[in-house]
Amino acid sequence: MNISHITIGTRGSQLSLAQTNIVKNLILKILPTTTIDITIIKTKGDKNMAPIPLDTVGKGWFTKELDQQLLEGDIDLAVHSLKDIPETLPRGLIIATIPQREDAREALVSQNNLMLSQLPKGACIGTDSTRRKSQILHVRPDIIIKSLRGNVNRRLEKLEKGEYDAICLAVAGLKRLGLTSKVSEYFDENEMIPSPGQGALAVVIKEDNTTLLQILKKINNLSAEITVSAERAFSNAVGGGCKMPIGAYATINNSTIVIHAFIGSTDGKYLEKDSIKGKVSDSLILANKLAQRLLRKCASWYSTKNKLHQKYIVITRPLEESKVFEQKIEKLGLIALRYPTISIQQQILSEQMKKKLFDLEQYDWIIFTSANGFCFFMQALTELNINQKILQAKKIAAVGPKTAEAIKKFHLPVTFIPSQFTTEFLANELPDVLHKKILLPRATIATPLMEKLLEKRKAQVTNIPMYQTKYVLRKNRLLKEALQNDTVAAITFTSPSTVDGFMKSFRSEKIKQTIFSLPIISIGPVTTKRLNNYGFRTIYTADIYTTEGMIEKLVENIL
Repeated sequence: MNISHITIGTRGSQLSLAQTNIVKNLILKILPTTTIDITIIKTKGDKNMAPIPLDTVGKGWFTKELDQQLLEGDIDLAVHSLKDIPETLPRGLIIATIPQREDAREALVSQNNLMLSQLPKGACIGTDSTRRKSQILHVRPDIIIKSLRGNVNRRLEKLEKGEYDAICLAVAGLKRLGLTSKVSEYFDENEMIPSPGQGALAVVIKEDNTTLLQILKKINNLSAEITVSAERAFSNAVGGGCKMPIGAYATINNSTIVIHAFIGSTDGKYLEKDSIKGKVSDSLILANKLAQRLLRKCASWYSTKNKLHQKYIVITRPLEESKVFEQKIEKLGLIALRYPTISIQQQILSEQMKKKLFDLEQYDWIIFTSANGFCFFMQALTELNINQKILQAKKIAAVGPKTAEAIKKFHLPVTFIPSQFTTEFLANELPDVLHKKILLPRATIATPLMEKLLEKRKAQVTNIPMYQTKYVLRKNRLLKEALQNDTVAAITFTSPSTVDGFMKSFRSEKIKQTIFSLPIISIGPVTTKRLNNYGFRTIYTADIYTTEGMIEKLVENIL
């Protein structure tokens, strides 16, 4: 996989350019012959240098113009400080990768190299961050906080001119600019809790740029991705961002994650800190739990619309597939509780299966029953150096619109979608199958029903298992607490395997009976049939067998 030319968009400050060059050099290690240009784009935040506190403008002030250039195709990717990016990106854009994270701590740079505790009464500290302001005033209410705008170098110049007694800056920026000699005091992450995502970079691209996405995934740092996602989940749950004084910082040690967070008032009078520890696989659930715990502690003085809706919608689908679904749920004012019951992994192909793929030209139809199946199929073709152009001449069937959407992103034709988005309807309605050769790439645990129905219609079916669906056995402590507190509004299931995986996690008959009485949102009749077999009593089945259809049922029957 190669790209001859890439254009990176960035702001024009020294720090922005330094951060962009970090990403540029990482890409060049993978694509050494690629030409990479950097385009400087001024944002509203760069143009307007008036003392406007961030709590009046919010996130996105430094990203909107870059987003627009991405959507218009003028640049291929944009490099941002992740803490500047809103929790929800504009439609059509995604965070493609988060490289290794830099130091997330805060630093004080002061006149005469004084520490915070040594500054005289009435000393003036410069910052535009309500988060820093709240934490500083909480320990030093005698300090004066004054607005400070501009890039790092401009802020340091203002300090040197005597406009401030001290300024507060992110250590990451100082390190990237080689300015750590200026630091008077480093604050421990638990002492002054950073902004969610502080120290991390985010590379944003168009969602449909799948070729660039695959390349950028190679420079992704999983630990940074997990910790930052947990921090941003906390921020989202409390209604924060840079509009409110909140902070979150997560660390990972082996399979354990610890999240520290705080909520404060802008005047520093009120401030609550807390932390939570658990499995890395539960990081987003832990973040939401910590958010609710802190919101309860701050209930008398902290105001946020999120407090009005502290009901959970449990999502059981794999983590990698739940992001968009979760966002749609949270737009309804509900909290998505991720409880993945299955995981998806690429299946190692046998030599016999590889041979069947090498004979790709012989098939008349290729049927995809999920976006996962298609993605792993394309990945296998790439790894085996099989010419993907062969697919242009093939008839391709998709089980539903989401699968078709994944196929069309590769500019491939979708010849057929059934009237109802199930494998049974697909097998019965697929035209022109008599004595035709059909390739069926799908999951290892897929039901044989579709294959049998096609063979009954005299088709020659070749089934290739492209990916494994494994059950994720989980301790149910967090969900059990939500059940006991009557804060579960509904549980969602997107396949029979998510139902099976969910039930394998529960042994107590008492808990099972509680679960069976809860409202269930099912993606379609096949999943509903499995739910009925287990004994679930209140099931709402989507009319259109997609997550959008599930959201409609949620609105109709739960809200």
